[in-house]
Amino acid sequence: MGVGGKNFVQHAELCELLSAFITEHRAGSPTDERVYWTHLKPREISQGFAERHTIVISNGLVKRQLQAMGYKYRKLSKQLATGQCADRQMQFKVIFTLIAVMSMQTPIMSMDCKKKERLGNLYRAGKCYTQQPIKVYDHDYHYLSEGSLVPHGIYDLQRNEAYLSIGTNHETAGFIVDNLAWWWESFGIHHYPQAGTILILCDAGGANSYRHHAFKKQMLRLADQTGIDFVICHYPPYASKHNPIEHRLFPHLHRAIEGVVFTSYQLVKKLMEKTTTSTGLKVHVRINDHYYPTGIKTTPQEVDFRRIQPHPTVPQLSYRICA
Repeated sequence: MGVGGKNFVQHAELCELLSAFITEHRAGSPTDERVYWTHLKPREISQGFAERHTIVISNGLVKRQLQAMGYKYRKLSKQLATGQCADRQMQFKVIFTLIAVMSMQTPIMSMDCKKKERLGNLYRAGKCYTQQPIKVYDHDYHYLSEGSLVPHGIYDLQRNEAYLSIGTNHETAGFIVDNLAWWWESFGIHHYPQAGTILILCDAGGANSYRHHAFKKQMLRLADQTGIDFVICHYPPYASKHNPIEHRLFPHLHRAIEGVVFTSYQLVKKLMEKTTTSTGLKVHVRINDHYYPTGIKTTPQEVDFRRIQPHPTVPQLSYRICA
């Protein structure tokens, strides 16, 4: 027995039968009683339904019934935090207040390090137009790599411009602060000649962790070099997705470089410079091939805490580096 689209709507009992069949093959979230899913595809549902009720229906009808029942074709969503921070809400209030107050006269820069990549004939996710298949190694062993890529981004919220440094070895506090110095000397001082303070938004971990003395020491060096105060606001732990650079730059950057084999640093630079959006995003890229060693310890005695003014409410996550 075949059922067309119009006939299907006319027979309410078929809707009930199909709905019951789908319900039999659903599973639910152990933490949220409102969330259900089915592991069956529309083709499998139509085949199973035909075997059960000897009624042949199309995949399109199954899709419409799934939609009527509230099902959508989705991927997993990373929204469950793996931990909590006691100062989370207060730090967000501090960040929002500072952005609102300082945005009229102060540069507001969001920074973070994108996922590290490797040079060489290695597989990379994504697709691009080619005349012939591009063959790469069937395994991504480290020894097959020809070099490391450490993309560190700085995003200007007011100008909708990004500044990328492609590192060639390690992500360290020195690497991050050198990139900030490059932005200021090459762009910032010309865009904001009257700036006496710069607001920096960054994550709580990594080389710019609020716990690390090395980052504070390097920022004090930059303050000496530029004569500018830096207000540092770390997004609370487990909240890095709220950092503006995560959604204003990195997704567009990812699309610009996906599916391409990284054969040289110059190629990567060329691809990243093409990143743009309908809102006019501009991306400036440089290759930072300076070597940054790891494992260097920084003691509290090396940090001049007299020039670091902590925020009265969230002193660990927000503070001013004084020139």
